[in-house]
Amino acid sequence: MRKNFGRVVVLDFEYEIDTNLLPNVLCMVAYVLDENLRHVRTIRLWRGEFGSMPPFDIGSDTLIIAYSAWAEMTCFKVLDWKFPVHIFDLHTAYLAASNVLVPYEPDETRKKPRKRLSDACRAFGIEGWEHIDKETMAKDIGEGNWRKYRKASVIDYCEEDVRMSVKLLRRILLGNTQFPAADVVRVLHWSNYSTKTTALIQARGIPWDLSLWNLVQENKAAVIRELRVTIDARRSSLHPSVASGRIGRTRYRTSEVESHTRNSVSAGSSTPKSRSTPRGSTTARER
Repeated sequence: MRKNFGRVVVLDFEYEIDTNLLPNVLCMVAYVLDENLRHVRTIRLWRGEFGSMPPFDIGSDTLIIAYSAWAEMTCFKVLDWKFPVHIFDLHTAYLAASNVLVPYEPDETRKKPRKRLSDACRAFGIEGWEHIDKETMAKDIGEGNWRKYRKASVIDYCEEDVRMSVKLLRRILLGNTQFPAADVVRVLHWSNYSTKTTALIQARGIPWDLSLWNLVQENKAAVIRELRVTIDARRSSLHPSVASGRIGRTRYRTSEVESHTRNSVSAGSSTPKSRSTPRGSTTARER
C-alpha cells in the first residue's frame, strides 16, 4: 500500500435507522494514518458537526478503509458526500480469506459461521471489546436507544471499532498460518465496485415488480420443480451417477409457470422498503 497511497483513513459511523430504513448518522470516528500505517491524527464528529464534505482527503492518493464499508458509503450518500476514489473493505478481505469450501460430510451438521468484525478479529488472534456488550449496543444504537449510553460512550464504542479495524488491517495484510495475506489488488477491485453499488442500492432502493414477485412466492414449489426438470442435459451427461434434476444449469424453455406468468401479470413496479426487501435486508450490517 505504501507504494500507491500517501495516506490511509480507517473509519466507522454509528447511526440510527430512520423510517425509510436509511442511516440517520449519529457520529463518526476516523484514524488518519500515513503510508506506513502509523497514526497521524484522530477525527471525531457528532451529529450537527458534519460538513458538506468529508474532513479528510478522498482523492486518488488516499485509501479509505472500513469493515462492511458499504454501510459507511451509505452514510456518505445520506450526508451528500462524494464517494472516495479508493476503498478497501476489510469485510470483503476477510471473506476472500475465510470462504473456503470444506469437504462434504453427510453426517455432520454445520452452522454458518458469523462474519462480523469481532469474528474476523478473533480469527486473526485480536482481542477487544472486553467491557462492551457489542451486539446489544449496536442494536440499541440502530433502534435509537443510544441515549441510555450517553454521547461519550457511543463515541468510545465507535472508536473501539476503528481501533480494532486498524489492528485487523495490519494482520490481514500479512496473513497468518490459517489465512493467506490479502490479495490487495483484487480486494481493492471488489471493494470499489461492491461497496459503492450497495450504497447506491441502499440509498435509492430497487424498482421491483411486486406482482411478479408475489406470483413467484406463491408458486415457489412449482418454480423449483421446473428448475430441476429443465436441467442442462449436456452437463448432466458429464455426471451419469447423479440423478437428473440435481445438478447443472437450467435451460430456457416455456413452462407452465412461465406461461401463467406471462398471461396473468401486468407490468408494474415499486420500491420496497421493508427489512425483507433488497434495501432493508442489508441495512443491518455485519458488525
